[in-house]
Amino acid sequence: MTVDAAHSPTTGDDHSSQVACGLISDQDLLGKFVSAQMMAYFRAKFPDLDHTTLETRICELLKFLILMKFSPGRILFRQEIDDVWHNWILQTRQYRQLCETLPGNFFRHHSSMDYPETATAAEAISKADGAQRILSFFISYYRNFGPFTRKRLECWPTLQRFKRRSGWNLKELNNFLRHQAFGAISAGHV
Repeated sequence: MTVDAAHSPTTGDDHSSQVACGLISDQDLLGKFVSAQMMAYFRAKFPDLDHTTLETRICELLKFLILMKFSPGRILFRQEIDDVWHNWILQTRQYRQLCETLPGNFFRHHSSMDYPETATAAEAISKADGAQRILSFFISYYRNFGPFTRKRLECWPTLQRFKRRSGWNLKELNNFLRHQAFGAISAGHV
């Protein structure tokens, strides 16, 4: 599984010269990281969700967990995705196995509590750095998982706000992300 950051603001490494050879599909994610037992568990925890919506939420969480090392900071997705994360964490053995299987093999911490030191650290990040981290995250997302669909975009309010403020439709947003992800490499020929 290839994971590539467009730019990692925490290390200053520019990875724009690397391109993922192939996109990671939602089916790839589910097949690699979600056992039949875990899928049954999620269906029991979210009985009112249709199968497609549940799979989308699980996949968007997995994408975040894969890319979070490239964009530390605030969680960028909707509460419904966070609910999936909380339920996965409750299965401590399976969550530990997931973290050990994800790229980097590190434990993905999550806290529902706002600690004073977290607030202080968040305030220390300039708006420009915060915006760069968010943009880097979504460029990396595009590079690894492909264009946003309406279903995918529904999971990411931060990107929805960016799209709305830019005055773009979904195609224009994806064109922008594609250019940011691959433009320097292909000079627009991707």
